[in-house]
Amino acid sequence: MKTRIFPFIAALLLTTAATAQQQPESRIALTPYVEYGLNRIPDTASGALERKLTSLATANGFAAVDGDFLLTAVPAVVGTSSTPTAPPQFVAEVEVALFVVNIPERIIVDQKVYTLKGVGPSEQRAVVNAVGQINVRSTDTRLFMENVRTKLLDYYAGRLPSLIAEAQSLARMTRYEEALAVLSAVPESLEEYPQVAELMVDIYTDCIDRDAKKIIAETKAMLAEGNYSDALKELVRVDPNSTLFAEADAMIAGIRTKIEAEREAELQRELERYEAERARAAQAYEDGVELEKMKLKASRDIAAKMAASASQEDATAEEKSRDVVKWLLGNLI
Repeated sequence: MKTRIFPFIAALLLTTAATAQQQPESRIALTPYVEYGLNRIPDTASGALERKLTSLATANGFAAVDGDFLLTAVPAVVGTSSTPTAPPQFVAEVEVALFVVNIPERIIVDQKVYTLKGVGPSEQRAVVNAVGQINVRSTDTRLFMENVRTKLLDYYAGRLPSLIAEAQSLARMTRYEEALAVLSAVPESLEEYPQVAELMVDIYTDCIDRDAKKIIAETKAMLAEGNYSDALKELVRVDPNSTLFAEADAMIAGIRTKIEAEREAELQRELERYEAERARAAQAYEDGVELEKMKLKASRDIAAKMAASASQEDATAEEKSRDVVKWLLGNLI
């Protein structure tokens, strides 16, 4: 077993194990299940029974998740009758047998029978109400579930060496996810759980290192092609808890430097293009101003000539007009 354990993960798992030892109910999986196809009770009653099993597991400290152990029930309607009242009420006598079963080995771990009675406006409703009479927190139920817990803990304690061996074998074949699945079924309340937690840390590290190696190899190929953007997107997927994270982080730093250099060069080129465009625009503006000035001066010159010519023409006309007036006046006098 590896001696190097990442502090954060190890502390998390080992702390969880210590907490679990203070809470014996933690981490024992018991999967509630009801088979609707039995046709022993109406589907609505089967749904109510399934909810009861889930409540029974969680209320008594079991994890209602998939695992090797099943909490199931076989219901049966023992008899029905009706009351002589108006309207009549129906009474259903229902027997529900609970079973905790070891799924892989097909072994009944424990069982309990509830004899129930329900009343309702119909036989179906009476059966549903009978199922509802299961008290998930009653003394008998709690004793039953405590007995189940003890048997499951004994089961895992007895199988722990073989479970560890199986997980190690799977890990050697790089089937890390399967190995972790085997170990995750072990209740944290076992005295030996810290050993399991340490092994899980080692296997987890191998698992993320495998993924990191693949990412780094693919990234190097991308870098060889100058594909820095996609390479960066891949490298950030490396788990920080991987032993290869430092290598990935160094590669990211190198990529950033190259990207910044490329961006700086591109920015410089953009600035140069901008300055050139700006210079041309300024020159064009200045040339335009000078042209306007030239046009304005030429216009003024032309205007001056026109003014001078007009003055001369005006003087001649005035003279002609004056001459006419004079003529006219001369004729009138």
